[in-house]
Amino acid sequence: MWFWVWTLLVVGTLVGAAFLARDLWRKAKALLEELSRAGEVAARASDRVGEAIARAAETSSVPLPTLFDDMTVHYERVAAQRAARAERRGARRARNEATWQKWKHFNE
Repeated sequence: MWFWVWTLLVVGTLVGAAFLARDLWRKAKALLEELSRAGEVAARASDRVGEAIARAAETSSVPLPTLFDDMTVHYERVAAQRAARAERRGARRARNEATWQKWKHFNE
């Protein structure tokens, strides 16, 4: 009697393992297909980014600094960038203060 019980348990385990293996095989194949497709998409995206960078470099109107430029030009450029940054910081601070005032009145 015990022989048949153990035989049934072993056969049941083997059948369950076969179903599990089949399911894992199908999932592995699907994963590899998705990875292949993701690689193709990444390659296309890389090409598009490279083309966009090339176009941006061609159409860039901002002169880049070089070692042979006059230092006063560099200082003027840095001063202009700092002034623009200060203006942006002030505008952002004003927006934040307006938002804080709204929140303050909301919480009262």
